[in-house]
Amino acid sequence: MSHSRRSDSAGVYSATEPTFSNWGQTVSYDPSYTLVIRSIRGVREVVKWAAKKGKRVRAAGFRHTWGELYGAVGDVMIMFLPIESLTKLPYKQAPADWKTELSGIEVVPSVAGRLPPPGHTFCKIMAGTTNDQLRQWSFDNKAWCIPFNVIMVEITFGGSNAPICHGSGFGSTTLSDLVVEVTYVDAHGELQTVNDPDELRAASGSFGLFGIVVSITLRLDAMGVAELVPVHISLPLAIPPPKGYTVPAQVQNMIRKSRITETQLEKAREDFIQRCEEDYYLEWFWFPYQESAWVNTWKMRLQTDIALEYELTPEERNLAPYPGDSWLDGVKSQEIITSLFLWKDLPGYMQAWLFGVATMAVMPNITDPKKAIKAYVSEALHFRRGIQNFRCWDSEWEVPIASSQGKRDYTTIQRAWWDAISAMYSQAHIAPARVALEMRLTGDSNVILAPQRGNAFGTTSIEVLTTLATPADEWAAFMQLVADKWTSYDAQGEDGRTLVPRPHWAKQWSGVLVRGKPVNQYLKEDAYREAFAEFRSTFERIVTRRGCSVEETRARFANALMDDLIFSVVELRPVRATLHL
Repeated sequence: MSHSRRSDSAGVYSATEPTFSNWGQTVSYDPSYTLVIRSIRGVREVVKWAAKKGKRVRAAGFRHTWGELYGAVGDVMIMFLPIESLTKLPYKQAPADWKTELSGIEVVPSVAGRLPPPGHTFCKIMAGTTNDQLRQWSFDNKAWCIPFNVIMVEITFGGSNAPICHGSGFGSTTLSDLVVEVTYVDAHGELQTVNDPDELRAASGSFGLFGIVVSITLRLDAMGVAELVPVHISLPLAIPPPKGYTVPAQVQNMIRKSRITETQLEKAREDFIQRCEEDYYLEWFWFPYQESAWVNTWKMRLQTDIALEYELTPEERNLAPYPGDSWLDGVKSQEIITSLFLWKDLPGYMQAWLFGVATMAVMPNITDPKKAIKAYVSEALHFRRGIQNFRCWDSEWEVPIASSQGKRDYTTIQRAWWDAISAMYSQAHIAPARVALEMRLTGDSNVILAPQRGNAFGTTSIEVLTTLATPADEWAAFMQLVADKWTSYDAQGEDGRTLVPRPHWAKQWSGVLVRGKPVNQYLKEDAYREAFAEFRSTFERIVTRRGCSVEETRARFANALMDDLIFSVVELRPVRATLHL
Protein backbone atom coordinates (compact mmCIF):
# COMPACT_ATOMS: atom_id res chain seq x y z
CA MET A 1 0.00 0.00 0.00
CA SER A 2 1.49 3.28 -1.02
CA HIS A 3 1.52 6.30 1.24
CA SER A 4 0.26 9.84 0.73
CA ARG A 5 2.52 12.83 0.26
CA ARG A 6 1.91 16.51 0.99
CA SER A 7 1.14 18.59 -2.10
CA ASP A 8 0.07 22.01 -0.79
CA SER A 9 -0.63 24.06 2.34
CA ALA A 10 -4.43 23.70 2.28
CA GLY A 11 -4.47 20.25 3.84
CA VAL A 12 -4.43 18.41 0.50
CA TYR A 13 -2.30 15.28 0.06
CA SER A 14 -1.63 13.48 -3.18
CA ALA A 15 -1.94 9.70 -2.94
CA THR A 16 0.27 7.78 -5.33
CA GLU A 17 -2.17 4.93 -6.01
CA PRO A 18 -2.75 4.88 -9.80
CA THR A 19 -5.97 2.83 -9.86
CA PHE A 20 -9.17 3.20 -7.86
CA SER A 21 -10.85 -0.05 -6.81
CA ASN A 22 -13.95 -0.32 -4.67
CA TRP A 23 -14.25 -2.55 -1.61
CA GLY A 24 -16.23 -5.28 -3.37
CA GLN A 25 -13.80 -5.19 -6.33
CA THR A 26 -16.64 -4.69 -8.82
CA VAL A 27 -15.50 -1.29 -10.11
CA SER A 28 -12.07 0.08 -10.98
CA TYR A 29 -10.79 3.07 -12.94
CA ASP A 30 -7.81 5.36 -13.20
CA PRO A 31 -8.46 8.86 -11.87
CA SER A 32 -6.13 11.61 -12.98
CA TYR A 33 -5.57 12.58 -9.34
CA THR A 34 -6.28 10.85 -6.03
CA LEU A 35 -6.27 13.37 -3.20
CA VAL A 36 -6.58 13.12 0.58
CA ILE A 37 -8.03 16.35 1.97
CA ARG A 38 -7.99 17.52 5.59
CA SER A 39 -9.71 20.91 5.42
CA ILE A 40 -12.75 22.63 3.97
CA ARG A 41 -10.40 25.14 2.38
CA GLY A 42 -8.65 22.22 0.71
CA VAL A 43 -11.92 20.97 -0.77
CA ARG A 44 -12.72 24.44 -2.09
CA GLU A 45 -9.30 24.87 -3.67
CA VAL A 46 -9.43 21.47 -5.36
CA VAL A 47 -12.87 22.19 -6.84
CA LYS A 48 -11.73 25.59 -8.12
CA TRP A 49 -8.64 24.03 -9.66
CA ALA A 50 -10.73 21.24 -11.24
CA ALA A 51 -13.07 23.84 -12.74
CA LYS A 52 -10.13 25.53 -14.46
CA LYS A 53 -8.93 22.17 -15.80
CA GLY A 54 -12.40 21.04 -16.89
CA LYS A 55 -12.33 18.00 -14.60
CA ARG A 56 -15.01 16.32 -12.54
CA VAL A 57 -14.58 15.75 -8.79
CA ARG A 58 -16.03 12.76 -6.93
CA ALA A 59 -15.53 11.70 -3.31
CA ALA A 60 -15.07 8.15 -2.02
CA GLY A 61 -14.37 6.93 1.49
CA PHE A 62 -14.39 3.24 2.40
CA ARG A 63 -15.77 2.47 -1.10
CA HIS A 64 -18.54 0.12 0.01
CA THR A 65 -20.87 0.91 -2.87
CA TRP A 66 -20.91 -2.04 -5.27
CA GLY A 67 -22.47 -0.19 -8.21
CA GLU A 68 -21.23 2.49 -10.56
CA LEU A 69 -21.75 5.57 -8.38
CA TYR A 70 -18.08 6.55 -8.46
CA GLY A 71 -16.07 8.75 -10.80
CA ALA A 72 -14.55 7.80 -14.14
CA VAL A 73 -11.25 7.74 -15.96
CA GLY A 74 -9.50 11.11 -15.75
CA ASP A 75 -11.62 12.47 -12.86
CA VAL A 76 -10.30 13.83 -9.60
CA MET A 77 -11.04 11.45 -6.72
CA ILE A 78 -10.91 12.82 -3.17
CA MET A 79 -11.20 11.31 0.31
CA PHE A 80 -11.20 12.64 3.86
CA LEU A 81 -9.27 9.92 5.70
CA PRO A 82 -5.83 8.34 5.13
CA ILE A 83 -5.90 6.04 2.14
CA GLU A 84 -4.33 3.26 4.21
CA SER A 85 -7.28 3.33 6.65
CA LEU A 86 -9.79 3.30 3.81
CA THR A 87 -8.33 0.58 1.62
CA LYS A 88 -5.86 -1.61 3.49
CA LEU A 89 -7.04 -4.82 5.21
CA PRO A 90 -7.22 -5.60 8.04
CA TYR A 91 -8.74 -2.24 8.89
CA LYS A 92 -6.86 0.11 11.19
CA GLN A 93 -8.09 3.47 12.40
CA ALA A 94 -6.32 6.62 11.36
CA PRO A 95 -3.19 7.31 13.44
CA ALA A 96 -3.72 9.21 16.68
CA ASP A 97 -1.83 12.19 15.27
CA TRP A 98 -4.10 12.40 12.20
CA LYS A 99 -5.70 15.84 12.38
CA THR A 100 -8.49 16.89 10.06
CA GLU A 101 -11.24 19.48 9.97
CA LEU A 102 -13.44 17.04 8.06
CA SER A 103 -13.99 14.62 10.93
CA GLY A 104 -15.81 15.69 14.06
CA ILE A 105 -19.09 15.75 16.00
CA GLU A 106 -20.78 18.81 17.54
CA VAL A 107 -24.18 19.29 19.16
CA VAL A 108 -25.82 22.45 17.82
CA PRO A 109 -28.71 24.24 19.59
CA SER A 110 -30.76 25.05 16.50
CA VAL A 111 -30.84 24.93 12.71
CA ALA A 112 -32.20 27.90 10.74
CA GLY A 113 -34.07 29.06 13.84
CA ARG A 114 -35.69 25.65 14.38
CA LEU A 115 -35.22 23.93 17.72
CA PRO A 116 -35.00 20.15 18.00
CA PRO A 117 -38.22 18.50 19.19
CA PRO A 118 -38.38 17.22 22.79
CA GLY A 119 -36.26 14.14 23.33
CA HIS A 120 -33.97 15.02 20.41
CA THR A 121 -30.96 17.14 19.58
CA PHE A 122 -29.30 18.42 16.42
CA CYS A 123 -25.78 17.18 15.83
CA LYS A 124 -23.37 18.42 13.16
CA ILE A 125 -21.27 15.57 11.84
CA MET A 126 -18.40 16.20 9.44
CA ALA A 127 -18.51 14.06 6.30
CA GLY A 128 -15.28 12.20 7.10
CA THR A 129 -16.57 11.06 10.50
CA THR A 130 -16.97 7.31 10.76
CA ASN A 131 -19.84 5.35 12.25
CA ASP A 132 -17.39 4.03 14.81
CA GLN A 133 -16.50 7.55 15.90
CA LEU A 134 -20.17 8.44 16.42
CA ARG A 135 -20.75 5.13 18.20
CA GLN A 136 -17.86 5.85 20.57
CA TRP A 137 -19.04 9.45 21.09
CA SER A 138 -22.51 8.19 22.03
CA PHE A 139 -21.06 5.53 24.32
CA ASP A 140 -18.90 8.09 26.09
CA ASN A 141 -21.54 10.81 26.59
CA LYS A 142 -24.54 8.50 27.10
CA ALA A 143 -26.88 11.33 26.16
CA TRP A 144 -27.65 11.14 22.43
CA CYS A 145 -27.57 8.50 19.74
CA ILE A 146 -28.64 8.01 16.14
CA PRO A 147 -31.99 6.15 16.20
CA PHE A 148 -31.10 3.74 13.39
CA ASN A 149 -28.11 3.12 11.18
CA VAL A 150 -26.33 0.72 8.86
CA ILE A 151 -24.60 -2.13 10.71
CA MET A 152 -21.06 -1.46 9.51
CA VAL A 153 -18.92 0.89 11.60
CA GLU A 154 -16.17 1.28 8.98
CA ILE A 155 -18.03 3.82 6.88
CA THR A 156 -18.12 7.62 6.77
CA PHE A 157 -21.29 9.63 7.17
CA GLY A 158 -20.68 11.24 3.82
CA GLY A 159 -20.62 7.76 2.32
CA SER A 160 -23.69 6.32 4.05
CA ASN A 161 -25.83 9.41 3.53
CA ALA A 162 -25.20 10.01 -0.18
CA PRO A 163 -26.86 6.79 -1.50
CA ILE A 164 -29.77 7.02 1.00
CA CYS A 165 -28.89 4.10 3.28
CA HIS A 166 -31.24 2.79 5.95
CA GLY A 167 -31.44 0.97 9.27
CA SER A 168 -34.14 -1.31 10.61
CA GLY A 169 -37.57 -1.14 12.23
CA PHE A 170 -40.96 -0.03 11.01
CA GLY A 171 -40.45 3.20 12.93
CA SER A 172 -37.30 3.97 10.94
CA THR A 173 -36.95 5.90 7.70
CA THR A 174 -33.63 6.44 5.89
CA LEU A 175 -30.51 8.16 7.17
CA SER A 176 -31.23 10.98 4.73
CA ASP A 177 -34.58 11.60 6.45
CA LEU A 178 -32.67 12.47 9.63
CA VAL A 179 -30.77 15.28 7.90
CA VAL A 180 -31.80 18.80 8.93
CA GLU A 181 -28.91 20.58 7.24
CA VAL A 182 -26.27 19.75 4.66
CA THR A 183 -23.21 21.82 3.80
CA TYR A 184 -21.35 21.30 0.54
CA VAL A 185 -18.79 22.91 -1.77
CA ASP A 186 -20.45 23.93 -5.03
CA ALA A 187 -19.17 24.05 -8.60
CA HIS A 188 -17.58 27.48 -7.98
CA GLY A 189 -15.70 26.21 -4.92
CA GLU A 190 -18.01 28.11 -2.60
CA LEU A 191 -19.50 26.76 0.63
CA GLN A 192 -23.28 26.32 0.46
CA THR A 193 -25.87 25.26 3.03
CA VAL A 194 -29.28 23.66 2.55
CA ASN A 195 -31.64 23.53 5.51
CA ASP A 196 -35.04 24.23 3.98
CA PRO A 197 -37.15 21.08 4.61
CA ASP A 198 -38.47 20.96 1.05
CA GLU A 199 -35.03 21.41 -0.51
CA LEU A 200 -33.61 18.77 1.82
CA ARG A 201 -35.89 16.19 0.24
CA ALA A 202 -33.47 16.35 -2.70
CA ALA A 203 -30.20 17.52 -1.15
CA SER A 204 -30.13 15.11 1.80
CA GLY A 205 -29.76 12.09 -0.47
CA SER A 206 -28.22 13.17 -3.75
CA PHE A 207 -25.20 10.98 -4.59
CA GLY A 208 -22.77 13.92 -4.51
CA LEU A 209 -24.46 15.59 -7.49
CA PHE A 210 -24.76 19.01 -5.81
CA GLY A 211 -21.11 19.11 -4.85
CA ILE A 212 -18.70 17.77 -2.26
CA VAL A 213 -20.54 17.41 1.05
CA VAL A 214 -18.41 18.49 4.00
CA SER A 215 -20.96 18.09 6.81
CA ILE A 216 -24.47 16.96 7.60
CA THR A 217 -26.53 17.87 10.64
CA LEU A 218 -28.72 15.06 11.93
CA ARG A 219 -31.62 14.82 14.35
CA LEU A 220 -30.49 12.45 17.09
CA ASP A 221 -32.57 10.76 19.79
CA ALA A 222 -32.07 10.67 23.52
CA MET A 223 -29.92 7.68 24.40
CA GLY A 224 -31.96 4.50 24.73
CA VAL A 225 -31.28 1.06 26.12
CA ALA A 226 -31.86 -1.97 23.94
CA GLU A 227 -32.95 -5.29 25.42
CA LEU A 228 -31.34 -7.85 23.13
CA VAL A 229 -32.62 -11.40 22.83
CA PRO A 230 -31.00 -12.72 19.63
CA VAL A 231 -32.04 -16.32 19.13
CA HIS A 232 -31.60 -19.35 16.87
CA ILE A 233 -35.00 -20.55 15.62
CA SER A 234 -35.79 -23.50 13.37
CA LEU A 235 -35.94 -22.19 9.80
CA PRO A 236 -39.60 -23.13 9.17
CA LEU A 237 -40.64 -21.37 12.40
CA ALA A 238 -38.45 -18.23 12.27
CA ILE A 239 -40.67 -16.74 9.56
CA PRO A 240 -43.19 -19.39 8.55
CA PRO A 241 -44.10 -19.62 4.87
CA PRO A 242 -47.40 -18.13 3.69
CA LYS A 243 -50.30 -20.56 3.76
CA GLY A 244 -50.28 -22.70 0.64
CA TYR A 245 -46.64 -21.92 -0.20
CA THR A 246 -44.67 -24.92 -1.46
CA VAL A 247 -41.40 -24.94 0.43
CA PRO A 248 -38.27 -26.69 -0.93
CA ALA A 249 -37.95 -30.42 -0.36
CA GLN A 250 -35.06 -29.82 2.04
CA VAL A 251 -37.33 -27.70 4.25
CA GLN A 252 -40.10 -30.27 4.05
CA ASN A 253 -37.60 -32.76 5.45
CA MET A 254 -36.79 -30.36 8.31
CA ILE A 255 -40.49 -30.09 9.11
CA ARG A 256 -40.93 -33.87 9.11
CA LYS A 257 -37.76 -34.52 11.11
CA SER A 258 -38.70 -31.98 13.78
CA ARG A 259 -42.37 -33.03 13.65
CA ILE A 260 -43.49 -29.43 13.20
CA THR A 261 -47.27 -29.24 13.10
CA GLU A 262 -49.67 -26.82 11.42
CA THR A 263 -50.52 -25.56 14.89
CA GLN A 264 -46.86 -24.75 15.52
CA LEU A 265 -46.58 -23.00 12.17
CA GLU A 266 -49.63 -20.88 12.95
CA LYS A 267 -48.23 -20.00 16.37
CA ALA A 268 -44.94 -19.07 14.70
CA ARG A 269 -46.81 -16.82 12.27
CA GLU A 270 -48.47 -15.04 15.20
CA ASP A 271 -45.12 -14.68 16.96
CA PHE A 272 -43.57 -13.24 13.80
CA ILE A 273 -46.34 -10.64 13.47
CA GLN A 274 -46.04 -9.80 17.16
CA ARG A 275 -42.32 -9.16 16.76
CA CYS A 276 -43.00 -6.90 13.79
CA GLU A 277 -45.64 -4.88 15.64
CA GLU A 278 -43.91 -4.58 19.00
CA ASP A 279 -40.14 -4.62 18.49
CA TYR A 280 -38.06 -1.54 17.74
CA TYR A 281 -35.46 -3.32 15.60
CA LEU A 282 -36.34 -6.02 13.07
CA GLU A 283 -33.79 -8.26 11.38
CA TRP A 284 -33.52 -11.89 10.30
CA PHE A 285 -30.54 -13.86 8.94
CA TRP A 286 -30.36 -17.24 7.28
CA PHE A 287 -26.91 -18.58 6.63
CA PRO A 288 -27.07 -20.93 3.65
CA TYR A 289 -28.34 -24.43 4.19
CA GLN A 290 -28.50 -24.22 7.98
CA GLU A 291 -31.53 -25.68 9.76
CA SER A 292 -31.96 -22.59 11.93
CA ALA A 293 -32.26 -18.88 11.22
CA TRP A 294 -30.83 -16.16 13.44
CA VAL A 295 -33.51 -13.75 14.64
CA ASN A 296 -32.29 -10.37 15.88
CA THR A 297 -35.31 -8.29 16.86
CA TRP A 298 -35.33 -6.25 20.03
CA LYS A 299 -37.23 -3.74 22.10
CA MET A 300 -36.03 -0.41 23.39
CA ARG A 301 -36.90 0.90 26.82
CA LEU A 302 -39.89 3.18 26.29
CA GLN A 303 -39.63 6.95 26.66
CA THR A 304 -41.88 8.69 29.16
CA ASP A 305 -44.93 10.56 27.96
CA ILE A 306 -43.86 13.74 29.72
CA ALA A 307 -40.26 14.34 28.73
CA LEU A 308 -40.02 11.98 25.77
CA GLU A 309 -36.80 10.80 27.33
CA TYR A 310 -35.67 9.10 30.49
CA GLU A 311 -32.85 9.13 32.94
CA LEU A 312 -30.51 6.17 32.77
CA THR A 313 -30.37 4.19 35.98
CA PRO A 314 -26.99 3.84 37.71
CA GLU A 315 -26.74 0.31 36.29
CA GLU A 316 -27.54 1.57 32.80
CA ARG A 317 -24.88 4.24 33.01
CA ASN A 318 -22.26 1.51 33.24
CA LEU A 319 -23.29 -0.88 30.48
CA ALA A 320 -20.49 -2.70 28.72
CA PRO A 321 -19.73 -2.19 25.01
CA TYR A 322 -21.60 -4.56 22.71
CA PRO A 323 -20.62 -6.95 21.23
CA GLY A 324 -17.24 -6.35 22.87
CA ASP A 325 -13.77 -7.32 21.73
CA SER A 326 -13.80 -11.11 21.98
CA TRP A 327 -11.72 -12.71 19.24
CA LEU A 328 -14.77 -14.54 17.92
CA ASP A 329 -17.05 -11.50 17.81
CA GLY A 330 -18.01 -9.80 14.59
CA VAL A 331 -16.99 -11.65 11.44
CA LYS A 332 -13.71 -13.12 12.68
CA SER A 333 -15.05 -16.66 12.50
CA GLN A 334 -15.93 -15.99 8.86
CA GLU A 335 -12.46 -14.62 8.16
CA ILE A 336 -10.94 -17.73 9.69
CA ILE A 337 -13.04 -20.24 7.79
CA THR A 338 -12.56 -18.54 4.40
CA SER A 339 -8.80 -18.22 4.87
CA LEU A 340 -8.28 -21.93 5.41
CA PHE A 341 -5.94 -23.75 3.04
CA LEU A 342 -7.71 -24.95 -0.13
CA TRP A 343 -10.92 -23.09 0.81
CA LYS A 344 -11.50 -21.98 -2.76
CA ASP A 345 -11.05 -25.53 -3.99
CA LEU A 346 -14.07 -26.76 -2.02
CA PRO A 347 -17.36 -27.18 -3.91
CA GLY A 348 -19.62 -24.14 -3.64
CA TYR A 349 -22.16 -25.92 -1.45
CA MET A 350 -19.48 -26.93 1.06
CA GLN A 351 -18.13 -23.38 1.16
CA ALA A 352 -21.62 -22.05 1.91
CA TRP A 353 -22.47 -24.74 4.44
CA LEU A 354 -19.19 -24.46 6.36
CA PHE A 355 -19.48 -20.69 6.32
CA GLY A 356 -22.94 -21.00 7.87
CA VAL A 357 -21.78 -23.47 10.50
CA ALA A 358 -18.89 -21.22 11.52
CA THR A 359 -21.13 -18.17 11.70
CA MET A 360 -24.00 -19.73 13.64
CA ALA A 361 -21.54 -21.24 16.12
CA VAL A 362 -20.65 -17.79 17.44
CA MET A 363 -23.97 -15.94 17.00
CA PRO A 364 -25.59 -15.36 20.41
CA ASN A 365 -28.61 -17.50 21.29
CA ILE A 366 -30.67 -16.05 24.14
CA THR A 367 -33.59 -18.43 24.74
CA ASP A 368 -34.74 -16.87 28.02
CA PRO A 369 -36.02 -13.27 27.70
CA LYS A 370 -35.17 -12.74 31.36
CA LYS A 371 -31.53 -13.06 30.35
CA ALA A 372 -31.72 -10.30 27.74
CA ILE A 373 -28.49 -8.46 27.02
CA LYS A 374 -28.76 -4.76 27.86
CA ALA A 375 -26.83 -2.42 25.60
CA TYR A 376 -27.05 1.18 24.48
CA VAL A 377 -28.99 1.57 21.25
CA SER A 378 -25.87 3.03 19.64
CA GLU A 379 -24.05 -0.24 20.43
CA ALA A 380 -26.88 -2.59 19.49
CA LEU A 381 -27.21 -1.06 16.02
CA HIS A 382 -23.64 -2.17 15.24
CA PHE A 383 -23.87 -5.75 16.48
CA ARG A 384 -21.45 -7.01 13.80
CA ARG A 385 -17.92 -5.64 13.97
CA GLY A 386 -15.00 -6.05 11.60
CA ILE A 387 -17.14 -6.24 8.45
CA GLN A 388 -14.58 -4.12 6.61
CA ASN A 389 -12.14 -7.03 6.80
CA PHE A 390 -14.41 -9.43 4.92
CA ARG A 391 -15.08 -8.48 1.31
CA CYS A 392 -18.27 -9.78 -0.25
CA TRP A 393 -20.84 -9.17 -2.99
CA ASP A 394 -24.31 -7.98 -2.05
CA SER A 395 -27.57 -7.48 -3.94
CA GLU A 396 -30.51 -5.87 -2.13
CA TRP A 397 -34.02 -4.84 -3.11
CA GLU A 398 -36.54 -2.68 -1.28
CA VAL A 399 -39.84 -4.52 -1.69
CA PRO A 400 -43.02 -2.61 -0.79
CA ILE A 401 -45.33 -4.19 1.78
CA ALA A 402 -48.92 -4.42 0.64
CA SER A 403 -51.91 -3.52 2.79
CA SER A 404 -55.32 -5.05 3.26
CA GLN A 405 -58.23 -3.23 4.87
CA GLY A 406 -55.93 -0.64 6.35
CA LYS A 407 -53.49 -3.16 7.83
CA ARG A 408 -50.07 -4.41 6.85
CA ASP A 409 -50.18 -7.59 4.75
CA TYR A 410 -47.51 -9.77 6.31
CA THR A 411 -47.76 -12.40 3.59
CA THR A 412 -45.80 -10.02 1.33
CA ILE A 413 -42.87 -10.22 3.75
CA GLN A 414 -43.16 -13.98 4.19
CA ARG A 415 -43.23 -14.53 0.45
CA ALA A 416 -40.12 -12.42 -0.20
CA TRP A 417 -38.23 -14.33 2.49
CA TRP A 418 -39.28 -17.76 1.27
CA ASP A 419 -38.80 -16.94 -2.40
CA ALA A 420 -35.16 -16.21 -1.57
CA ILE A 421 -34.77 -19.44 0.40
CA SER A 422 -36.38 -21.39 -2.45
CA ALA A 423 -34.03 -19.73 -4.95
CA MET A 424 -31.00 -20.64 -2.84
CA TYR A 425 -32.07 -24.28 -2.54
CA SER A 426 -32.84 -24.45 -6.26
CA GLN A 427 -29.19 -23.54 -6.91
CA ALA A 428 -27.68 -25.58 -4.08
CA HIS A 429 -25.56 -27.57 -6.55
CA ILE A 430 -23.46 -24.45 -7.20
CA ALA A 431 -24.50 -22.35 -4.15
CA PRO A 432 -24.12 -18.90 -5.71
CA ALA A 433 -25.11 -17.17 -2.42
CA ARG A 434 -22.51 -18.34 0.08
CA VAL A 435 -22.73 -15.79 2.90
CA ALA A 436 -26.31 -15.01 3.94
CA LEU A 437 -29.88 -14.08 3.28
CA GLU A 438 -30.63 -10.99 5.37
CA MET A 439 -33.90 -9.15 5.82
CA ARG A 440 -34.65 -5.93 7.65
CA LEU A 441 -38.06 -4.27 7.80
CA THR A 442 -38.17 -0.49 7.53
CA GLY A 443 -40.67 2.32 7.16
CA ASP A 444 -41.44 4.92 4.51
CA SER A 445 -39.30 7.88 3.42
CA ASN A 446 -39.82 11.51 2.50
CA VAL A 447 -36.60 11.74 0.45
CA ILE A 448 -37.34 12.12 -3.27
CA LEU A 449 -35.02 9.37 -4.52
CA ALA A 450 -35.35 6.99 -1.57
CA PRO A 451 -36.25 3.44 -2.64
CA GLN A 452 -38.65 3.27 0.34
CA ARG A 453 -40.61 6.34 -0.66
CA GLY A 454 -44.35 5.75 -1.04
CA ASN A 455 -44.36 2.53 0.99
CA ALA A 456 -46.83 3.68 3.64
CA PHE A 457 -47.06 0.26 5.30
CA GLY A 458 -43.34 -0.36 5.25
CA THR A 459 -40.60 -1.91 3.17
CA THR A 460 -38.99 -5.34 3.09
CA SER A 461 -35.28 -4.62 2.71
CA ILE A 462 -34.00 -8.00 1.65
CA GLU A 463 -30.57 -8.98 0.39
CA VAL A 464 -28.36 -11.91 -0.54
CA LEU A 465 -24.60 -11.96 -0.08
CA THR A 466 -21.76 -14.13 -1.28
CA THR A 467 -17.99 -14.41 -1.11
CA LEU A 468 -15.65 -13.23 -3.83
CA ALA A 469 -14.74 -16.88 -4.40
CA THR A 470 -18.10 -17.33 -6.16
CA PRO A 471 -17.84 -17.43 -9.97
CA ALA A 472 -19.01 -14.05 -11.25
CA ASP A 473 -21.34 -15.50 -13.88
CA GLU A 474 -23.08 -17.73 -11.32
CA TRP A 475 -23.57 -14.77 -8.97
CA ALA A 476 -24.94 -12.60 -11.79
CA ALA A 477 -27.43 -15.31 -12.74
CA PHE A 478 -28.53 -15.66 -9.13
CA MET A 479 -29.00 -11.90 -8.76
CA GLN A 480 -31.32 -12.11 -11.77
CA LEU A 481 -33.21 -15.03 -10.23
CA VAL A 482 -33.99 -13.26 -6.96
CA ALA A 483 -34.69 -9.97 -8.75
CA ASP A 484 -37.30 -11.79 -10.84
CA LYS A 485 -38.96 -12.99 -7.63
CA TRP A 486 -38.82 -9.76 -5.64
CA THR A 487 -40.09 -7.56 -8.47
CA SER A 488 -43.08 -9.76 -9.36
CA TYR A 489 -45.49 -9.18 -6.49
CA ASP A 490 -47.70 -6.28 -7.68
CA ALA A 491 -48.32 -5.15 -4.12
CA GLN A 492 -51.21 -2.72 -3.84
CA GLY A 493 -51.45 0.35 -1.64
CA GLU A 494 -54.62 1.51 0.08
CA ASP A 495 -55.38 3.78 -2.88
CA GLY A 496 -55.18 0.84 -5.30
CA ARG A 497 -51.84 2.06 -6.66
CA THR A 498 -49.32 -0.64 -7.57
CA LEU A 499 -46.25 -0.26 -5.36
CA VAL A 500 -42.90 -0.45 -7.11
CA PRO A 501 -39.89 -2.49 -5.91
CA ARG A 502 -36.57 -0.65 -6.20
CA PRO A 503 -32.96 -1.73 -5.71
CA HIS A 504 -30.80 -0.36 -2.92
CA TRP A 505 -28.77 2.34 -4.66
CA ALA A 506 -25.46 1.22 -3.16
CA LYS A 507 -25.81 -2.53 -3.77
CA GLN A 508 -25.43 -4.72 -6.88
CA TRP A 509 -28.12 -4.54 -9.54
CA SER A 510 -26.29 -3.46 -12.69
CA GLY A 511 -27.10 -5.64 -15.67
CA VAL A 512 -30.29 -7.28 -14.36
CA LEU A 513 -33.61 -7.22 -16.20
CA VAL A 514 -36.82 -6.19 -14.48
CA ARG A 515 -39.97 -7.49 -16.10
CA GLY A 516 -38.15 -7.77 -19.40
CA LYS A 517 -36.59 -4.31 -19.27
CA PRO A 518 -32.93 -3.45 -18.64
CA VAL A 519 -32.84 -2.22 -15.05
CA ASN A 520 -31.82 1.35 -16.01
CA GLN A 521 -34.84 1.57 -18.31
CA TYR A 522 -37.06 0.19 -15.54
CA LEU A 523 -35.77 2.83 -13.12
CA LYS A 524 -36.43 5.63 -15.63
CA GLU A 525 -39.82 4.48 -16.87
CA ASP A 526 -41.37 2.76 -13.86
CA ALA A 527 -39.62 2.99 -10.51
CA TYR A 528 -38.59 6.67 -10.52
CA ARG A 529 -40.24 8.38 -13.48
CA GLU A 530 -42.07 11.01 -11.40
CA ALA A 531 -39.33 11.13 -8.77
CA PHE A 532 -36.59 11.89 -11.30
CA ALA A 533 -38.67 14.76 -12.71
CA GLU A 534 -39.25 16.14 -9.21
CA PHE A 535 -35.56 15.81 -8.34
CA ARG A 536 -34.52 17.64 -11.54
CA SER A 537 -36.82 20.52 -10.71
CA THR A 538 -35.65 20.78 -7.10
CA PHE A 539 -32.02 20.38 -8.15
CA GLU A 540 -32.29 23.30 -10.54
CA ARG A 541 -33.99 25.47 -7.95
CA ILE A 542 -31.34 24.76 -5.31
CA VAL A 543 -28.24 25.35 -7.46
CA THR A 544 -29.56 28.43 -9.30
CA ARG A 545 -30.65 30.09 -6.05
CA ARG A 546 -27.05 29.75 -4.93
CA GLY A 547 -25.46 31.25 -8.02
CA CYS A 548 -24.61 28.15 -10.02
CA SER A 549 -26.19 26.57 -13.08
CA VAL A 550 -27.34 23.03 -13.62
CA GLU A 551 -24.89 22.65 -16.49
CA GLU A 552 -21.77 23.67 -14.59
CA THR A 553 -22.81 21.65 -11.53
CA ARG A 554 -23.26 18.54 -13.66
CA ALA A 555 -19.98 19.21 -15.44
CA ARG A 556 -18.14 19.39 -12.12
CA PHE A 557 -19.78 16.62 -10.05
CA ALA A 558 -21.87 14.37 -12.29
CA ASN A 559 -21.59 10.63 -12.13
CA ALA A 560 -22.17 8.86 -15.44
CA LEU A 561 -24.84 6.47 -14.12
CA MET A 562 -26.89 8.96 -12.12
CA ASP A 563 -26.56 11.66 -14.77
CA ASP A 564 -27.92 9.23 -17.33
CA LEU A 565 -30.79 8.13 -15.09
CA ILE A 566 -31.82 11.58 -13.90
CA PHE A 567 -30.84 13.89 -16.74
CA SER A 568 -30.88 11.40 -19.66
CA VAL A 569 -27.37 12.31 -20.73
CA VAL A 570 -25.22 9.56 -22.22
CA GLU A 571 -22.05 11.27 -23.42
CA LEU A 572 -20.14 10.95 -20.16
CA ARG A 573 -17.30 8.44 -20.17
CA PRO A 574 -18.33 5.18 -18.50
CA VAL A 575 -16.61 3.62 -15.52
CA ARG A 576 -14.56 0.56 -16.43
CA ALA A 577 -16.05 -2.29 -14.41
CA THR A 578 -13.84 -5.24 -13.58
CA LEU A 579 -16.96 -7.37 -13.12
CA HIS A 580 -20.19 -6.63 -14.94
CA LEU A 581 -22.65 -7.87 -12.36
